[in-house]
Amino acid sequence: MLYVVKSFREDKYTIGNGNPPLSEEGVEFGKKLKLRNNAINFDKCYTSYKLKDFGSALILVGDKLVVERTHSLDSKNKEEIINFIESFPHDKSILLVASDEVVSIVKSNFDCMELK
Repeated sequence: MLYVVKSFREDKYTIGNGNPPLSEEGVEFGKKLKLRNNAINFDKCYTSYKLKDFGSALILVGDKLVVERTHSLDSKNKEEIINFIESFPHDKSILLVASDEVVSIVKSNFDCMELK
């Protein structure tokens, strides 16, 4: 099963730097989301190289999994994103943490569950 999560809120004071980290609100939201979905055992976790995406993923999986970062999820190229997702094994529970744009592409092209 493929699970998708939109990255949590970024720090508004560092937005201008192009790669802002999570805000305190984003961290708190992530902790609540983790508690609501604690019963799900993920086999793999993928995210982009953006700080807010990576930080969001770390909150959700903690030290249970290595968060694998990929430039395919930094891309705005729909075909690159789709090709990356198609390479996933179908018998695993995979968590994908990405921007709104990437999550929208994934949701419109794959059977997945969005965690909110």
